[in-house]
Amino acid sequence: MGNLKSFSRTDDEKTVLFDINRCIEEVVKVVWNELKYHVTLHKELQGDLPEIKGHEGQVGQVIMNMLVNAAQAMDDKGDIYLTTSKSGDNIQITIKDNGKGMSEDIQKKIFDPFFTTKEVNKGTGLGLSISYGIIEKHSGSITVDSKLGEGTQFTIMLPSFRHDEHCSHLS
Repeated sequence: MGNLKSFSRTDDEKTVLFDINRCIEEVVKVVWNELKYHVTLHKELQGDLPEIKGHEGQVGQVIMNMLVNAAQAMDDKGDIYLTTSKSGDNIQITIKDNGKGMSEDIQKKIFDPFFTTKEVNKGTGLGLSISYGIIEKHSGSITVDSKLGEGTQFTIMLPSFRHDEHCSHLS
């Protein structure tokens, strides 16, 4: 239950420096019951990543949404690959599944508010739109690459915090 506190009341959350790998580990604990019976989760979290400056709970919500969507994209059992790495001045988070995949037409619409491929009363179509907005608000980007019948990969890029930024306004 304590894990859920870090993802609640994100509107009044302050901007902080946080470790993306720790954030991901907390998210996995929260969603594990939804995943464990039909998903094998493969995590490759690069150690010694720079911190991210932002709203940890909001970024956690994005990752949680991606993991749940990936699990729901599988007919039976499947794999989710979750990785973090440094890419230039950014932290890259990839969430890849071997689920149903999406057509190009659907990929163009998935970040639109209220667009959903789920059955009536199964989804609002807001999850990916809100996720997109959260990542954009953190000066990051989110992209999708998917092939029907093969799976989907989301790539999230977030700027890493440079400690020289922190001191520049003090002088």
